[in-house]
Amino acid sequence: MLPYEEAIEKFKEALKEMPENAEIWCSWGVALLGLQRFEEAVEKFEETVKHRPDYAIAWYGCGLALRALGRQEEAAEKFKKAIEIAPDIARDWSGPECMG
Repeated sequence: MLPYEEAIEKFKEALKEMPENAEIWCSWGVALLGLQRFEEAVEKFEETVKHRPDYAIAWYGCGLALRALGRQEEAAEKFKKAIEIAPDIARDWSGPECMG
């Protein structure tokens, strides 16, 4: 099993006990980005912000996934929300490794 897949299994287990844990939902989304499973990543990031609307990284991750799916306008909205919450996120997360 690949590292991202192993992590996803652990996230699923952890969420059984802590279903509202935004950090776990977001980490799952990040792992799915790594696997290029973008539709699923969007779902996990959206679940993250249901539990923690101020989680800038989740908004940004959702934007990355949407952009990878060619949904540019939706992605721009997510990036805008992330920057509203954490203005430094554009600078801190704009390297090529973060851009998908």
